[in-house]
Amino acid sequence: MFNEYDNVRNPMLGAYLLWNFVLGYFSEKNEATPIEELFIVLPMIMKEDVAKQIKSTNKASGMRAMSDKFMKPDVLKNDLICDLHNDIEKMKDITATSLAEAIKAGLISIDVEYNTIFPLELKKRNKESDNVLKMGKNAEKLGQWCAGMNLIQIEEILKVRF
Repeated sequence: MFNEYDNVRNPMLGAYLLWNFVLGYFSEKNEATPIEELFIVLPMIMKEDVAKQIKSTNKASGMRAMSDKFMKPDVLKNDLICDLHNDIEKMKDITATSLAEAIKAGLISIDVEYNTIFPLELKKRNKESDNVLKMGKNAEKLGQWCAGMNLIQIEEILKVRF
């Protein structure tokens, strides 16, 4: 329990996950990520049940397929998606702190004119633990999915408001 709590409150882990999300987005669309989208990353990746569904969903299937899994009889955890908006609100500060850490670490930069985030470091790092690397892959996949959608589509699928 304490390990999970410590992970959620670790801004460097958050910075790593945000960077992976931005890398995934950039790899799909070759564009900067709208800053609003970063606020879904930590609540989704840090919640074990949601992370399992992200991992088990093929990249090509997309975010809607991942979200639909929560309605399947063997899962029946639709409340996890419905609560996502509240989780975003609760984690807003740690996301902002993680964003600042990622910028300080030279992983990403912000374009204040367009309110977007783009990667500065494109080389993947493999020095992290297996668990952190798995979380990073989930964040990257989430970024790839988001790159194929607009904000309204993401809001509809995840039941959130940016």
